[in-house]
Amino acid sequence: MILNMGPQHPSTHGVLRLKIHTDGEVVSKIEPVLGYLHRCFEKHSENLPYEQIVPFTDRCDYLASMHMNHAFS
Repeated sequence: MILNMGPQHPSTHGVLRLKIHTDGEVVSKIEPVLGYLHRCFEKHSENLPYEQIVPFTDRCDYLASMHMNHAFS
């Protein structure tokens, strides 16, 4: 059986998922799946000029918002 176990805190939704393979009650394998936190950044940016896109970049990756701002500017 394969169980999906995700993070419990709402701010970490989508970032990490654990695929737990079980054989009865014994855990036989755990696969960490590092995900992409989708924030609809591309859709918001389609019809905006470049100067208005930069403030959205700190919402792309809440763990490294300064780096995202630096990469886009």
